[in-house]
Amino acid sequence: MANRILVTGASGLLGANFVLAALQRGKEVAAVCHVHPLFFPGAETIVADLTDANSTKMIIRAWRPDWIVHCAALTDVDWCETHPEETWAVNVGVTRNLAAVSRAHGSGLVYISTDSVFDGTRGHYAETDTVGPLNVYARSKQAGEEAVQAAGGRYLIVRTNIYGWNAVDKMNLAEWVLSRLEQGQVVPGFTDVTFSPILVNDLSDLILDMLERRLTGLYHVAGAESCSKYEFACQLAAIFGLDQGRVHPASEMDAGLLAPRPKNTSLQTGKVSKALEQPMPDVASGLRRFKALRDSGFAGQLKRMKGV
Repeated sequence: MANRILVTGASGLLGANFVLAALQRGKEVAAVCHVHPLFFPGAETIVADLTDANSTKMIIRAWRPDWIVHCAALTDVDWCETHPEETWAVNVGVTRNLAAVSRAHGSGLVYISTDSVFDGTRGHYAETDTVGPLNVYARSKQAGEEAVQAAGGRYLIVRTNIYGWNAVDKMNLAEWVLSRLEQGQVVPGFTDVTFSPILVNDLSDLILDMLERRLTGLYHVAGAESCSKYEFACQLAAIFGLDQGRVHPASEMDAGLLAPRPKNTSLQTGKVSKALEQPMPDVASGLRRFKALRDSGFAGQLKRMKGV
């Protein structure tokens, strides 16, 4: 079963939203944060540095979760490119330790990976396709996958590409696009980058469904359809009733990004859809829920988790 869940990186985009989704389902939740602790009504907040292997072991020994949902990671792709040692320590070292400790205590481990493990030359990747990461961040996430598999315990590896509402003062693509459009600014939308975005709240619900069905192994859990980042920004503008004309076609080649990035990381989701007997959400439905979460006050509720 998955009644006791420990979430790492609980102040991050997925971590915070997953904690709230798990609480809604009546799970016992421990939320592990580090630099930006959040305080969730109904959950136990644990402030810890997961690079301290002994501290991590003590937390898991004391809490004895059924599953550890490992969301903690360094994800700034350009920062990771210039800080490979720090990136490896967090994205690989912490993951390797968690995999070993979770096996020792009989806990399952959900490892959140990325569509960036692929080189992006063709897209529409299945779980069986060969990976080919292009940058330090992606290589570290691939190495994390390998560490989880090598540990030999119960695991669920989820490759994805998320957007949604952040609890901390940090913006993902959707928040950034919306902020610029609402300020009347132009948004450069990359026409040469294709992905399969999924709203973080949809992903949280799906991971909980997967745990309740006792799924294990490697899954692509992403949007049912792919689009360019330009198309994504245009759909967001339309759903929020904003001026689509302010979304201008642009090329990633002109963006001055440091680390090389894959061009097409769209994912096949047939495996998880079959296992859960449901289709993955499409772009429009995800963006409509993204808007509804702000309209209902959920986005503001997330922000209020800081220092409560």
